[in-house]
Amino acid sequence: MKNWYNIHEQSAGNLRLETLWLAYKIFGIKFLKFVLWFVCLFIVPFAKPARNASKKYRKILNAYEKKIGRKETRFSSFSHIYAFACAMLDKMAASCDRRRKIKFAVHKNADWMQFQKYLEMNTGVFLICSHLGNIEALSAFPDSSNKKMHAFMQVSQTSTFHKFMMRHSVTTNTIIYPTENIGIGIAGEMYDNLQRGDLVMMAGDRTSPNTPERFETVPFLGVDCRFPVGTFKFARSQSHPVFAICVVNVGAEKYGVYVKEIKADTIKEMIVDYARFLEKLVLAYPKQWFNFFDFFETNTKGKKND
Repeated sequence: MKNWYNIHEQSAGNLRLETLWLAYKIFGIKFLKFVLWFVCLFIVPFAKPARNASKKYRKILNAYEKKIGRKETRFSSFSHIYAFACAMLDKMAASCDRRRKIKFAVHKNADWMQFQKYLEMNTGVFLICSHLGNIEALSAFPDSSNKKMHAFMQVSQTSTFHKFMMRHSVTTNTIIYPTENIGIGIAGEMYDNLQRGDLVMMAGDRTSPNTPERFETVPFLGVDCRFPVGTFKFARSQSHPVFAICVVNVGAEKYGVYVKEIKADTIKEMIVDYARFLEKLVLAYPKQWFNFFDFFETNTKGKKND
C-alpha cells in the first residue's frame, strides 16, 4: 500500500469543485451531504486503497478496544469514507463561508487553562495537530480572530483543492506554508512569528515525504507506529510552549476542541505524549480518523534524533 504522500487527490478537478461550491451556496450543506451519500455509492467501490486502509484500521481499533475492555466500535468502510467526504465539505464551508456560524465545545482542563494564559500573555504557541477530525474549523474559533495562524501543509499532494481554498477562503488570520519549503529561513521566520505572539501549527501524525527515514516508533492503539521526528524537533527548536491540539465534530455545526501541553525533554518522549493524547481521542471519535493509508506499519525502527 502506498504511503500518504504518494496518494494524490482524486475527483477534485477545478470545474467539479467550483460546481460543488455553487451548489453549496444555492442549496446549503445539509442537502449536499444528502447528495454526497449517493455519490459515494459510486466512488467507494473504486477506492480500494482507502477501503483496505479503513478495514485495517478498524481491525486494529477493535483488537485494542477488546484488549482494554471497551465495547468494540462498528462501522463500515463506506461510512468511514463518507464521513471523510462530509468533513471535506465542512472544511470548505468553515473556511469559505463567512455566514456560517460554528459552535465550539472546549474541553476546559488544566492544559486548556494554561493555553489560554499563554494567549492572554501574548506568548506564541506551537501547535501539533493531526488528521483526526477537522482542524480547519479552528479558523472560525472566536478566540483565534486576533491571532495569526501559520500552518504547514503538503500543498503538492492536494494542489487543486488548495488552490480552490485560496480562491474562496474568507479566513484572514491563517497563512499556509508548503512543508516542501521548510528550511533554516522558514525556521527563523516562525521563531519571529512566535515572538510576536502568533500561533504555528504542523501535523504530527504523518512521516515527512522529504525525510521519510526520520521517524520514531511508539505504541498507538496497541501497534508500533511511525511518527515524524521532524515536526517535534522543529517544535522544540522554537523555544516556545508546545501543545497538541485536536478539533472534532461533536454534532451538527458544533466542534469539540482538545489541547494538551507537551513538556517532555526528549523528542521520543514528546512523541509518546502526543500519541497518547491522540489515541485517547481516536477511541472517543473513531470514525473521524482520516488517515487512509497504511499508517499501522509494524516491526520498524526509527532513527534516534535526540
